[in-house]
Amino acid sequence: MPLVRSLEKKIAASAPQRVSFDSLDRDPATGKSVVIQALLFKPEGADFRRLPAVVAMHGCGGMYSTAKSKRDTLSIRHQTMADLLVSEGYAVLFPDSFRSRGFEEICTVENKKRTLTQQHRRQDAQGALAWLQRRDDVLPERVAVLGWSHGASAVLATINAKQPAVANWRDREPPSPYFRAGVAFYPGCNDSLKARGGYTLAAPITFFIGGSDDWTAPGPCVDLAAKLSAAGEAATITVYPDTYHGFDGPSTQPRHRLEVPNGVNPGKGVTVATNPAARDDAYAKLKKYLREHLKS
Repeated sequence: MPLVRSLEKKIAASAPQRVSFDSLDRDPATGKSVVIQALLFKPEGADFRRLPAVVAMHGCGGMYSTAKSKRDTLSIRHQTMADLLVSEGYAVLFPDSFRSRGFEEICTVENKKRTLTQQHRRQDAQGALAWLQRRDDVLPERVAVLGWSHGASAVLATINAKQPAVANWRDREPPSPYFRAGVAFYPGCNDSLKARGGYTLAAPITFFIGGSDDWTAPGPCVDLAAKLSAAGEAATITVYPDTYHGFDGPSTQPRHRLEVPNGVNPGKGVTVATNPAARDDAYAKLKKYLREHLKS
């Protein structure tokens, strides 16, 4: 039996709690912290014990369904991940970086015209970590960060130890641990690979990449993982041949998206295609990876 039943089939949904927290980002108009709306999932019956946790960062399409009748419901990909992680015994927090700032999606916006940057996403992830660490039901030293595409690039930004905001985390008062591990599903890796100040890891990371991805090219991620590994850092990568962007999504997602202006061939659209075998393998590896880093 496949690790994860077909994403098109209804599976027992984890009931989320709607919460909010302060990002480390500040509104330039008011100087106040940007308030991030989020969904928190927890295993049933876990109210009286501390849990390891995962912060899940959505991609450029946002974290909700694109169907108008389900606009406040997590997308199938995100709900499936929430169910998988909750079944493994984790609390899961999905920060909504977009609607919290008045955006629905940014996939159709050219990269150079985007006003929401990876710095904003990193600040959201760090705000999520700080919020989780203040809770009585989370193990503060056992929190991972996971993301898809734009959110996976945010994972890379979040665990770059060369960034002062990352390097100085432990200098906070009171001192607090940082993310324990990172997981990146098909990120854009160019910015991290070519980071002006360099790139080193504040936490181990694992990548899951489509070898034929024409939206976020696999080559830079392969190069980044190799560079990190050669330096003795804890980076692993799995590349699935003949596999495209969004391989863990439902088969109902559009295969060729001409409205996306970015990608390997700008102006010619990008390919999004499910690959159930790759998805099941990635989820099996993901479960093992998180157990090693959050439960051992």
